[in-house]
Amino acid sequence: MKRILVPTDFSPTAEKAFRFALDLAQRSNGSIILYHACTPVESIFVGTAETRNEYNTKSKIDTLKRLQRLRKKVAAGSPGVAVSTIVGRSPFIDKLLEFVIDHHIDLIVMGTQGCSGLKKTIIGSEAARVVERVDRPVLLVPGSYEFKELGRFVFATDFLQTDKAALATVSEMAKLYKADINLLHFQNAYNTPVDKLREKNDFDTYAHNLQRELNAYKIEAHLLEAGSVTATMETLDKKFPHDILVMVRRKKTFLEKFFVKSFTRNMSFVTKKPLLVIPE
Repeated sequence: MKRILVPTDFSPTAEKAFRFALDLAQRSNGSIILYHACTPVESIFVGTAETRNEYNTKSKIDTLKRLQRLRKKVAAGSPGVAVSTIVGRSPFIDKLLEFVIDHHIDLIVMGTQGCSGLKKTIIGSEAARVVERVDRPVLLVPGSYEFKELGRFVFATDFLQTDKAALATVSEMAKLYKADINLLHFQNAYNTPVDKLREKNDFDTYAHNLQRELNAYKIEAHLLEAGSVTATMETLDKKFPHDILVMVRRKKTFLEKFFVKSFTRNMSFVTKKPLLVIPE
């Protein structure tokens, strides 16, 4: 996680994400790209080509100055971290995805303002759309979050083989904070006692093998009974205190994309702790 991209809309929430990214970059000897997307005026019905060009040029210069002021304000306390500023273009998501590939970004750190119900349905969330489409890890920092030393990573797992690669990434990040990693699997509360015991044995075996493969890094395994995984996840911190939650975004078939809502995308709306989403 050496090259970190921080998109900003200059909001307090985005500033919190920037501060989080600075702390991470300082620990990993990484660098940060502070990014804001402008929407140029291109309609032929607005002014002349010359006035449109003048407006767009001025808008880009003004945005760049604003980014530089933000860098100076926030990064002053992290003198060892290289922070560059980039003005992108709309449409935000498409151009951001291109930028991530072209500039070999390792991690995206974004602020997210949780919303629910009708508001979530209508306005959506840029952070949620980035999580859904980008093929890099995304760290979401809620607007209500107050930074603290990360001591406990919780990795929500179905103990699939593909989780192992994601866990290797998590362990590297956890080392930077000397933090513990807790594997957490949600067990269906309505399963029979026999099924629960079989699932527990399989999970214990999976956790034991992971412990050995990751060179005995501090990993603990926990089962948590849940009648509804969604409801449990939304109140997880009360039942299982943690500092950062990690989830794997699964690949889906066409039919699944069409009919099934993305759980990780929905979690980006409701999370109250930093959420690290790693694509499968």
